[in-house]
Amino acid sequence: MKDLELSRRSLLRIMGVGAAATAAGGLTSACTLVGSSEKSSGDQVTIKVALVPDPSGASQFYREQFDRFEEQNPGIKVQVIENPSDQQANAIELGFQQGNPPDVFRAQDTNFDRIFDRGWVASLDQYVTDEFTSRFPAGSLDPATSGLHRDGKLYTLPLVWGKWSSVRLLLVNNTAAKLGGVTAAPKTWEELEQAANAVTRAGGGKTFGFAGTWGKGLLARMLQNTSGPSSIDNGIDLRTGRAAITHPSLGGAVDLLKRMHAAKVMTPGWETWTDASKVQTAFAKNELAMFVAAPFQINEVRKLNPDLDMSIAAVPEPAAGRGGYSGQGSSFSPLWSMSAQSKHPEQAWKVMDFLASQDFHRAYYDKFGTLTALESAWQDKAAANPDQKAIMDIAAETVRLVPNPALVSPGGMQLMSAIRGKQDLQWSEIALPAILRNQPFAGPAAQLNAKLDAFIDEQVTALSGKGVQASRADLTFAGWDPLQPYTPSKK
Repeated sequence: MKDLELSRRSLLRIMGVGAAATAAGGLTSACTLVGSSEKSSGDQVTIKVALVPDPSGASQFYREQFDRFEEQNPGIKVQVIENPSDQQANAIELGFQQGNPPDVFRAQDTNFDRIFDRGWVASLDQYVTDEFTSRFPAGSLDPATSGLHRDGKLYTLPLVWGKWSSVRLLLVNNTAAKLGGVTAAPKTWEELEQAANAVTRAGGGKTFGFAGTWGKGLLARMLQNTSGPSSIDNGIDLRTGRAAITHPSLGGAVDLLKRMHAAKVMTPGWETWTDASKVQTAFAKNELAMFVAAPFQINEVRKLNPDLDMSIAAVPEPAAGRGGYSGQGSSFSPLWSMSAQSKHPEQAWKVMDFLASQDFHRAYYDKFGTLTALESAWQDKAAANPDQKAIMDIAAETVRLVPNPALVSPGGMQLMSAIRGKQDLQWSEIALPAILRNQPFAGPAAQLNAKLDAFIDEQVTALSGKGVQASRADLTFAGWDPLQPYTPSKK
């Protein structure tokens, strides 16, 4: 499951629908229809499901699963509508505007909120039973932290296990690492730097000690999370509600990467990589000793080199001690939603219920190796798989639930949406140039910090003028300890 992807979705919320009309041209002209026609015969009802063919092989998988569903529910026919990932939100939105929306659709993260804000998503509370709730880990459907509720009501269902999306890992190619005498995964930033230098010196220009992955700020973010509050991902310290681009944890991570890049211990050209394939290929070919990865990359590396001698470890932390954890803003991320305009809501819910069933989640795990939201569907198999057991163990050790203003209040949701959508205020815009040019980070960070604080104040005023109650209090969780799991009572 390409969850870093996951990232790749966030800008769609601010795109206009006009682009959808050009790029999508309606639900049926920019997508692939898989399955029967829309018309129903007799008492049979057709439920349209809009999804994306992700990951590879998903098209066939979903068709097979819905064929199984149809056998179990002979009165329902499932028509699958496939859209490219980057057109899915626009295509769904256009379908609603044209009076031809899907009954069930995949809308992830901010794309869900974009559609929810327009009143097009149905509440699911009336369908939820104790049996349904019991499928999920205890407490994970708490409205305050689930990530699936809005205003206390359940509106969307997950697919991927929350920690699977949040955990980051240090992958070590043991064959390459041994060139530099490295026999154990580094546990600290200092050990990582020393190990990368040793491997690169011994590698003779063919093997390097470390490399970044794609994304401007991703690598610094992965390291910063071990040193300070993970909310600094968005430039804010949620303990104070103030901009925190100047926080020492971020500056320290940038300085570490500056030194490593300047010393040429990182694979040449790493900063130009735009997807995961380059770093995975170099690692699988023994040309790279270490990189910080998302869980899905482990499967990709294994496909490239099944016999690779690889260790999976926690991301190194500063020698002075851990100051934070990878932040999980909610138990799950939104994925499956049901149309508020469906003409067949009972049948649409049956499809939703099927997509949240243990059988479906077990099939998804068996096909893609992804740890899904229903842990009971795969725990036994995952525990017997060394790679996946390592992921679960490291997630338990290094991921913590953190405050999420978007789940607490409408003001918090609007403020966070505005902050994430303001690209020129993202600290990644100044971090990468500092790393690549070996330039000071502190000065640009202070300037950007002031601009972000001013922007937040502007947004509070603008939202208040629109009748939305918003203030710095929506971004402030004074009782939160970044070294402890967050609970709503700690605000």
